Amino acid sequence: MLWGLADYFVDEVISIYRSREQAERALARILRDEPQWEGMMEVVPVCRQACPHWRPRGRSVRAPRCCTVR
Repeated sequence: MLWGLADYFVDEVISIYRSREQAERALARILRDEPQWEGMMEVVPVCRQACPHWRPRGRSVRAPRCCTVR
């Protein structure tokens, strides 16, 4: 399952993420910059069954070695 950021002001999902945690972190960053948007955006599940031929492009990217915690 994929997760998206739903923007109720424009009534659409504006970003899609591979995990709920990624979507929640993105929402937290947005609300930290724009606190007045609280309640206008939400993390929602995005079902891929609507279009069975759709597949996410690309692959997961590892964090650079300089950013890994040891």
